Amino acid sequence: MNIIKACWLFIKSYFSKLYAVYFIRWQISTVVMMPFMYVLDKLGLTVIPNLIIAQTIGSIIFFRLDKLIFNFFDRLHHRKNKSES
Repeated sequence: MNIIKACWLFIKSYFSKLYAVYFIRWQISTVVMMPFMYVLDKLGLTVIPNLIIAQTIGSIIFFRLDKLIFNFFDRLHHRKNKSES
């Protein structure tokens, strides 16, 4: 496989419903994380500890949501493949 085809396949993989849902989820997580980062900033935390703590809180909040999103799309993909057989 040449490099141009490999690059195109990589870019093409982002044109999917799954990526669109994940992109929207990622944008929502930005809004959800802002209050935590604001409070931590006001407490005087520097950027690195602020990010580490905020990302930890975000991973706790969004772990279940990500599982739901990906399980939903896995089930849809499985049904599609099953019906094509």
